[in-house]
Amino acid sequence: MSEPIRIIFLGDSITQDGTFIAYMDAYCQQFRRENTYTFFNQGLSSETASGLSEDDHPFPRPCVHDRLASVLQETLPDWVIIGYGMNDAIYAPFSAERFEAYQEGMLKAIRLIHQCGAKAIVMTPPPFDPMCIEAGTLLPEGELAYSYKTPYQHYNDVLRIYADWILSLGSVVEQVVNIYDPLLHHRQAEREKCADYRSGDGIHPNSDGHWVIATTLLAHLFYLSNEEVPEFVKQPGSAPLT
Repeated sequence: MSEPIRIIFLGDSITQDGTFIAYMDAYCQQFRRENTYTFFNQGLSSETASGLSEDDHPFPRPCVHDRLASVLQETLPDWVIIGYGMNDAIYAPFSAERFEAYQEGMLKAIRLIHQCGAKAIVMTPPPFDPMCIEAGTLLPEGELAYSYKTPYQHYNDVLRIYADWILSLGSVVEQVVNIYDPLLHHRQAEREKCADYRSGDGIHPNSDGHWVIATTLLAHLFYLSNEEVPEFVKQPGSAPLT
């Protein structure tokens, strides 16, 4: 029997939350037992690929490059799935300098993953949802105090630029997975049914969004259908697997 494929997930608090990873694990265990995958969640809250941070963040945001080499050495992955971007633009209007730092950070991470002999799978950042942000905290362009507490009102447009660049990577990586558009389309569809639908807190998707991420990854990486839903997902209030 072949060894399980070791899949490492790197990202910020959305990854550290782990719900989409738990959904993927539950799906594979229930419907694809013949396929052997082992998932390792190495997400870290507040992390970036760029090394940037807001001035008023409670602490300097951690950068994946402060730990990437040791994570790769300790986990010995076959595949590494990385998802950054939400924090990298630091919730402000578009900046070419910040964008370049993100690009350099992502490309450096991809090179290190390949150097350790693993496949690199890169996710786009998810969309930002201004409707879920506390009233009065969104800022227009021209302000100085942008942060996760007071984000730019059109921050989703900034993340679109970041997502489009990830989608352009092509042969640089083994796979690019677009989660921005599926999450955005899901949100729009839910708001057609209920105008007050909340997709999460504006930055972090709710459990519905994590299921969208999970099924998107399953479809791209394993060609699996989302028509089958594991019992774990059907049970409201179930605790995520760790």
